[in-house]
Amino acid sequence: MGQHRLRMAVLAFLLPVLVVAGLFTLALFWPESLPPGGIRVAVYQGSSADRVIQQLDQAGLVPVPAVFHLAWLLEGRPVLHAGLYVFHGTLDMKQVLSILRHGRSVPLTIVIIPGTTVRQVYSLLQKSPYLDTHSLPPETRLAHFLGPLGRAAPNAEGLLLPQSFRYVPGDPALGLLRQSAAMMDKELHHCWVHRAHGLPLQDPYQALVLASIVQKEGAPAGEQKRIASVFLNRLRQGMPLQSDPTVIYALGRHYHGRLTPGDMGMPSPYNTYIHKGLPPTPIAMPGLQAILAVLHPAMNHDLYFIANGQTYHYSRNYARHVRQIRKYLQVPSGGRP
Repeated sequence: MGQHRLRMAVLAFLLPVLVVAGLFTLALFWPESLPPGGIRVAVYQGSSADRVIQQLDQAGLVPVPAVFHLAWLLEGRPVLHAGLYVFHGTLDMKQVLSILRHGRSVPLTIVIIPGTTVRQVYSLLQKSPYLDTHSLPPETRLAHFLGPLGRAAPNAEGLLLPQSFRYVPGDPALGLLRQSAAMMDKELHHCWVHRAHGLPLQDPYQALVLASIVQKEGAPAGEQKRIASVFLNRLRQGMPLQSDPTVIYALGRHYHGRLTPGDMGMPSPYNTYIHKGLPPTPIAMPGLQAILAVLHPAMNHDLYFIANGQTYHYSRNYARHVRQIRKYLQVPSGGRP
């Protein structure tokens, strides 16, 4: 009689447990068909598990949040990684949990293109979804936040290494810029240490300034070493660089697609038609190729170049330069080159 009562008591205890376990398992593995376009959920950096589960609930991905929370506890409270998640097809809550704990999110990237200016970088950041831009300082003060190279520079122009950077929702934009600046600092100083001998440049920052001009000339990568040699030869001889991109940079928003004779004489320290030597700062973010071109230029005596489409023509003297302009750019004999 006693054993019978014991068996009944055990059964009375186990039955509800088995029922609850069965319902838990059924709910956890019950497949849900998602809308044709899928469901998008942005999990921000620093979000708690409760906040993430709330988001999943609101998105319709966890029909029974308590079951999902219990499954998360039973798996040892794994990190639910920040990221942009797009859920498609038919999923159960166990699969949703697995996707989050393994961080299988959609990559979010920003790409700083060689030749980009600080203003353009800020515009890019502001348009990047889920990126935290609230901590960004004004453009004019950004250099102070970019490490040793930035603290010694008048502004942040040229201090960011063009590169692709991944981020997750909630990442601070300033952190990405600091990462880019640290990479530029490292690469620039490495290139400077291994530079060619006899360059008319005093420090890595001057190399960065000239590299930005070479970059903005827009030449194919294969021409950059020779274009760099033209500017370096001009610096050696005390000639003005006469680079159109420096005037365009000086004009800023007042540039409307074509330089006029009046523009060429504008009184700006960036105008390399009226000022000899380098402008006070870079005029854009040079790529590593342009930096290497400046620090390992072609060896020649060229002082001029013109571009005819993607073909470049170089000259050692002004008379030949004028002939090439008239030949390749179809300037009339009586016209001014």
